[in-house]
Amino acid sequence: MRSLCLSLLTGLILLQNAVADEKTTDALSSFQVKPGFRIELVASEPLLRDPVALAFDENGRMFVVEYPEYNQQFAKDKQPVTGSIRMLEDTDDDGRYDKSTVYVSDLAAPSAVACYNGGLFVAAAPDLLFCKDTNGDGKADTREVVFTGLRRLENRTDPSLNTLLWGLDNRFHACTSYSGAEVRAVKHPDERPRSIGNRGFLFDPRTLRFDLTSGGGQHGLAIDDWGQEFLCNNSSPVKMLMYDDRYLARNPYLKAPAPAVEITEGGKHTQLFRISPEEYWRQERTRLRNEGKFRGSNEGGKSSGFFTAATGVTIYRGDAWPAEYRGSVFVGEPANNLVFRGKLEPKGVGLVAKRADAGREFLASTDTSFRPVQFANGPDGNLYVIDMNRDLIEGAMFLPPELLKKVNVTGGDRRGRIYRIVRDDFQQPKLPRLGEATTAELVKLLAHRNGWHRDTAARLLYERQDRSAVPALKRLAAEAEYPVTRMTALHVLDGLDALDEASLLRALKDNEPQVRVHALRLAEARVKTSTALRDRLLAMGDDPSLRVRYQLAFSLGELVSSPERNQVFAELTVRDGSDQWMELALLSSLAKGAGSVFEALARQKDYRQWKQGARFLIALARQTGAAGQQQETEAVLKSLLAWSDTERQQQEAALLALLAAQPEKTRRAFLTSHQQTLKPILGRILEESRAEALNTKLPLKQRLTAIERLGFAPFREVQEVFSELLEPQQVNPVQVSAMLTLSDFQDEQIAKLLISRWAKMTPALRTKAAEVLLSRAAWSGALIDAIEAGTIGRGDLSPARVELLKQHPDKTLASRVSKLYADRALARRDEVVQQYQESLKRNGAVPQGKAVFKKVCSACHRLEGVGTAVGADLKAIRDRGKAGVLLHILDPNREVKPQYMSYTLVLESGQVLSGMIANESVNSITVRKPDGTETTVLRINIEEIRSSGLSFMPEGLEKQIDKAAMADLLSYLMSLQAGQETSR
Repeated sequence: MRSLCLSLLTGLILLQNAVADEKTTDALSSFQVKPGFRIELVASEPLLRDPVALAFDENGRMFVVEYPEYNQQFAKDKQPVTGSIRMLEDTDDDGRYDKSTVYVSDLAAPSAVACYNGGLFVAAAPDLLFCKDTNGDGKADTREVVFTGLRRLENRTDPSLNTLLWGLDNRFHACTSYSGAEVRAVKHPDERPRSIGNRGFLFDPRTLRFDLTSGGGQHGLAIDDWGQEFLCNNSSPVKMLMYDDRYLARNPYLKAPAPAVEITEGGKHTQLFRISPEEYWRQERTRLRNEGKFRGSNEGGKSSGFFTAATGVTIYRGDAWPAEYRGSVFVGEPANNLVFRGKLEPKGVGLVAKRADAGREFLASTDTSFRPVQFANGPDGNLYVIDMNRDLIEGAMFLPPELLKKVNVTGGDRRGRIYRIVRDDFQQPKLPRLGEATTAELVKLLAHRNGWHRDTAARLLYERQDRSAVPALKRLAAEAEYPVTRMTALHVLDGLDALDEASLLRALKDNEPQVRVHALRLAEARVKTSTALRDRLLAMGDDPSLRVRYQLAFSLGELVSSPERNQVFAELTVRDGSDQWMELALLSSLAKGAGSVFEALARQKDYRQWKQGARFLIALARQTGAAGQQQETEAVLKSLLAWSDTERQQQEAALLALLAAQPEKTRRAFLTSHQQTLKPILGRILEESRAEALNTKLPLKQRLTAIERLGFAPFREVQEVFSELLEPQQVNPVQVSAMLTLSDFQDEQIAKLLISRWAKMTPALRTKAAEVLLSRAAWSGALIDAIEAGTIGRGDLSPARVELLKQHPDKTLASRVSKLYADRALARRDEVVQQYQESLKRNGAVPQGKAVFKKVCSACHRLEGVGTAVGADLKAIRDRGKAGVLLHILDPNREVKPQYMSYTLVLESGQVLSGMIANESVNSITVRKPDGTETTVLRINIEEIRSSGLSFMPEGLEKQIDKAAMADLLSYLMSLQAGQETSR
């Protein structure tokens, strides 16, 4: 009997192996890979399913994130599934994983994993967890929430936190996608939650504190050997982070462009060489877009062959491939079943990613289920490809409803493969078990050519905090042949709190520019206490490397303003200031001293008459004005007054930049104290501006510039001009510009002027005028007076504006509005929704529905060329279905997305801004107001910011839309035709 059982067992094993071999052959035969390489299957179902990320621990075990929930919310028969982390082991060292254990189970939407201290950090919104197996059974028995507050977007498939990577700075780095969440460190309850909207996330695994840095990616983060970071979005294959926004944080007066810049030569429209057949639904979706029946760009009528699902950007850092491949950037394009390779080349202070494989892709498959979503550099020096192997990789929300019914959105949810790409002559090496390595052995591994070995050794040294490593690390930093090793050793020393001045001074003179770059960064925390380091930085202004000078421009900001420092800034500006990123770096370091640098540069007549020089001087003047430091401001003014008449245009531009950036009260005081000095220049400017603003024969742009300049005059001197500019005969842009300029004044006569013109204004202009009046409490009171008196109709204020006014910071004003609009008391939402259910059963008329939209909704939404794009984009609203749309209209506060929540900002000047937060950075916030305009303000000028907790869309629209009109509106919204949206 025992012999029979053994025979049956042996037969079963042989059968399983035969099936696996057949499956492997079928899968591998579908691929075309770059000549000189081959692709190997190292793990597949049933060992794993739905893989989206992986990490290797120090002993070569592979931990795989499984995400079976993907698209499950759109399935016809929704299943209660959760994700997990699988531990895969290669028990016979042949390179193929043959043992699988569920290490962590029951995870909600897991998206990333990283190994640390014998356990795992796991991203699973809303938490980042630390899980560890403490009893050796292969399953995590501890599960601790480390950070919480991450958010998973409704109906979206993009994880809010993904791609956890170890960085040179002894921190884990992550991409935050579109989370916009308020995250807090659980171990530090005294620290306030912090918004991670559009920013990167990094944390110290020892202290469990986190920091924010530059970001702006969707799914994927790459770090190269030198610590440069790259991101990607669906339609943006390779984005390079140009700066760390901690440099912006130290200069609150600086507004900056987004740090993530697309560097792929062709961007989204890079030609892709797909070899798989196009899916039927993909062709149909393109046809519907071409015919204007579904949202999204039709991409010139093509349904594939371009980036629409770029993901998993990764830099190859291994040692098993030919040397020319090291540093290549790889991007998965799962919608096209291929892997793109780019070659990174220098371009200014940045890089450009050029197609590396002419006329083909590095890897492509004929199998439409091949979905390369992520990559990893392996211990063996090869690149690993994570294939989710789904029938549908697109978020189901991006398919037209009529096609969605025909697609199995979760097809393949029990499949999953992990491949590795190897050289044709690759032979499996015996991999080291770094967990058993001594500290001395770990230090030696920093010289390894495989980035995985260096990263893992550096992480383990940071975990152990064994200071016996210090002498050997110092020798490596000074003498290692491999430049990356010298640089890495510096960071490891820093992680052990053992980085000394001598090592830094030596590194600042290293013959490899990138080592000097990192030495500059590491010196920043020490220059204020080290004269030697300070002097060395001041001597590096003539460094031959542009990349070093770029970093120097940032790092010098850590020095106290001094003539020596400012002279180096001036030299860098003359040499490199025409580069926009160098200009940003210089300005970031000049929270103090901008005026002095302006003075030094302005002495050079050739420089100030050079186009790029004049531009930088204007930027310096603007920053000096914003900082409001009297000595610096006086320095700029003194320099300007010395310029000749031939430089009148540059002089005026710089002076106006200085004045415009000053806080309002500061500017008025400055103009008063320098009235006689500035009279010749300002008098000339204002006289010309009065004439140009009213001259209808001049180009519109010239008139608008003139109107803006009138804001520097006392209001009493230009009141008549503005009165004429608000006459109905003036074109709309002129009237709007006049109103915006008036909002910068404080004079009470402005409210009287706008209210006196109200009857002559169009509805659109009344919306603009209302925004001006509501920007100051005194003017708001005058507006409410006019409404109470009947001079202005109550209906002239939109419901959204009324609701915001009810929460105005001025409680007296808020109370008056509440009483004035008391008859708009809102019924219970559930009752209203129930009353309007009959609208769902009626067949509404589309033309009438469009008219309802124009009358009621167009103040905040834009469709088919009608309305103002303030609130949510409605082009895809039919995907919600009629019932969902009705619920959203009648009960907008039932579920409010953070990006559509209303906020009120009170500025130091007394102005009040209300609207949605359209964008934010470390230094500034952009508010989108009800009239559709956007205003960006520096955080330093914000006195108070608070959320209403309510949707920007008001409740109570049933007061304006009866049940028949609602049926018409729903019919119109359900008939919506194409919009412009890029999606998977």
